[in-house]
Amino acid sequence: MKAKKRWTRRLFLQGTAATPVATGLAARAANKTNPSTESIYAELGVRTLINGRGVATFYSGTLMPPEVRRAMERASEHFVEIVELQKAVGARLAKFAGVEAAMVCSGSAACIAQATAGCIAGADPEKIARLPDTEGMKNEVIITHRNMWDRGIALTGAKLVVVSSLAELERAIHDNTAMMEYEYGDTGPVKLPDAIAICKRRSVPFMLDGAAMSPPFERIKYLASLGPDLFCVSGGKGLFGPQCSGILFGRKPLIEAALRNGSPYEGSICRPMKVGKEEIIGALAAVEWSSKRDYRADCKLWETRMDHIVKVVGAIPGVEAEMYYRKLGNEVPHAAVRWDEKAFGLTRQQLVEALRKGEPQIEVIGGQLREMVSPDEPAPIKERQPKGEPARLISIASNTLKPGEEKIIAQRLKEILRPASERARKG
Repeated sequence: MKAKKRWTRRLFLQGTAATPVATGLAARAANKTNPSTESIYAELGVRTLINGRGVATFYSGTLMPPEVRRAMERASEHFVEIVELQKAVGARLAKFAGVEAAMVCSGSAACIAQATAGCIAGADPEKIARLPDTEGMKNEVIITHRNMWDRGIALTGAKLVVVSSLAELERAIHDNTAMMEYEYGDTGPVKLPDAIAICKRRSVPFMLDGAAMSPPFERIKYLASLGPDLFCVSGGKGLFGPQCSGILFGRKPLIEAALRNGSPYEGSICRPMKVGKEEIIGALAAVEWSSKRDYRADCKLWETRMDHIVKVVGAIPGVEAEMYYRKLGNEVPHAAVRWDEKAFGLTRQQLVEALRKGEPQIEVIGGQLREMVSPDEPAPIKERQPKGEPARLISIASNTLKPGEEKIIAQRLKEILRPASERARKG
């Protein structure tokens, strides 16, 4: 979003992406003669990649702007008390959302875990020290479906209670209910406004997971306006902040309890989810920077990149390509690509692997989710295709590409899909 200093998305990316990813072994060999031009990853023998997959943790999230990097560097120059820092930063962050309080966690999953621990044990030192033993405490957390993030709830000692209707939700609430957790965008029978209304009427804290709901930046205030007692967004996704950061917003007593159940307090269940002074300051800097950007201008630039991919790939006989906006989370331009896998003799997974094994490595949306602990687990709700979005076998996210990388992606897709298209026409 455009800053008052006339920053544009183009200038930002030109400033942060000095050179494209190396395009061959020859380039890497040349770098060895001049270490100053070699990335730290090349020194370690780790491949850098073109990220068309989007702001995914498995592929290191996002790239931070200079303002965030400088703020984190300044933060590293002094010692501070973490609790004092959390409260000062939290007070500023809360103003952006229009809520009572906020704190920085080590990610959105950590936000959920600390919120759960706070709702179970409160700020009571004896209860906090007992977790995950929750006997005699309010220890039931209501959810609408099992998902990859409910482990963060369960590790606190909470008992998961799954409901699939408003009637079940009403019956599930009783003296042992500590909290309800809900993923923004859940398309099931339990609708968000109804769930919040029931929890408010029954005095049950409501936690809303909005990890990927920015950009646009205004979505943060929108989440607050829905009325949850707590909600979180990722700092390392659309806000362009530190990858290991998430922001928990909400009512002051609940935020204070969540903070007391995590780092820097020794003996707390979420102590391993440490967030440092650099990440705390970095998250604040990212929010301040993002609040000044022009979402529409950003999208217009990103559209030009997706349009290039669509034109190049869509010109291949038998291949369909179009630009679209995600309807749920990461609401930025994407390029959808589809073809007849059987006729082409080329599956989605084969194409994804070909892009991955090439030089440079390219990651796109589609194929097996490598980030899953088990391939049998269902895809997270953010990975499902919402109604209204075009059918596709793969898609490419725009907001994680450096200038010019869309041309590399288009060319590689052309090199893979055109021979398959020709085989299909002959076959």
